[in-house]
Amino acid sequence: RAEGEVGAPLCNRASILSVVILNVFVCCRLVFECGGNFTGYSGFIGSSGHPGVYPANTKCVWRITVPQGRVVSLLFRVMDLENDGLCRYDYVDVYEGHVSGQRLGRFCGTSRPGPLVTSGNKMQVVMVSDANTAGSGFLAAYAAVRPNEVGNRYCGGLLKKPGSLKTPNWPDKDYPAGVTCSWHIVAPQNQIIELTFEKFDVERDNYCRYDHMAVYNGGETSDSRRIGRFCGDSPPAPIHSEGSQLFVQFVSDLSLTADGFIGHYLFKPKNSTITGSPVTTAPTIPTTASPLEALCKQKCRRSGTIESHYCSSNFGKKAMREQSVLATFSITSVYKEGNLAIQQAGKTMSTKITVLCKKCPLVRRGLNYIVMGHVDEQGQGVISPYNFMMAFKNKQHRDLAVLTNVHC
Repeated sequence: RAEGEVGAPLCNRASILSVVILNVFVCCRLVFECGGNFTGYSGFIGSSGHPGVYPANTKCVWRITVPQGRVVSLLFRVMDLENDGLCRYDYVDVYEGHVSGQRLGRFCGTSRPGPLVTSGNKMQVVMVSDANTAGSGFLAAYAAVRPNEVGNRYCGGLLKKPGSLKTPNWPDKDYPAGVTCSWHIVAPQNQIIELTFEKFDVERDNYCRYDHMAVYNGGETSDSRRIGRFCGDSPPAPIHSEGSQLFVQFVSDLSLTADGFIGHYLFKPKNSTITGSPVTTAPTIPTTASPLEALCKQKCRRSGTIESHYCSSNFGKKAMREQSVLATFSITSVYKEGNLAIQQAGKTMSTKITVLCKKCPLVRRGLNYIVMGHVDEQGQGVISPYNFMMAFKNKQHRDLAVLTNVHC
């Protein structure tokens, strides 16, 4: 009949259409490989073989570059890696830039971190897996966004005009877990930066080991340039840069969160009068005879605590020393070594350290000390009266062991 003649071709057309749709879907499915270079305004990256199980014993590197004048935002859609509290086995690292950049965070498990934003137009993502794998890896979307125009969904970026910085979701709800925000504030030449906080509420911890905000002089994180590390619900005192740049980094772990903070920054001439509480910064080691002589004539008095000096020191250890300007320390325990050159003969470790002022800090042969200081370009330790040294007691093992887990 006429109905049958018409119906048959319609059925055939439907079958052909379904085949075509199926073929297009299969053709356009994203294939994720181990690393690569990615450019443009947006795109996706994923672990090798995603959504299948990622391979074992691999290291994959993705380098993302967006157009000049934009910054990179990265949003994880899927996170499914072997879980470990310290992410020691399988993990994803995210960095500023392509070479030796600041790490924005390390992630594992199944909790997705919040959006990550660089201060420049380049980002590097590294995934490492060990012999045992578990999960489908990760899937993330990257996009080129304008600095200062990323809204409450993002945080961080390059800031060149006076303004404000705040944690994600402020003030509507708590900041998200697992987020890292890095703000690089740059003032005009011959001006300094004043940073004040209107409200501040970050998970409290005696050592600020978990959620915290850290502020650095310059354009990157550096132990020797760290101005302070803050947490709790008391706003920090006004912070002033030494030069024309400040680097502010906020980190939240994967557990408790809080309201967050909002801060305001402005630029001032270098010779302007600065009001407010002074900020303690790591001192510059004198290189001429006159300043060094004046330094060593000052009254020798230790200030601060083990905790307050730990992050601002390049190395930290328990040691014994000989009475000499160039001293050899026999090391019994190392808690933080930085780039310090350490010699080892069998189980015996030692290092040479320049003590700038022979009588400050004053130590005696045969006693044990906790020593914190800085390292020069040759890897040799340097101790000035500003650095931290105190007699070691066995009960301090516990405090020092806790500090080794601090993220400076």
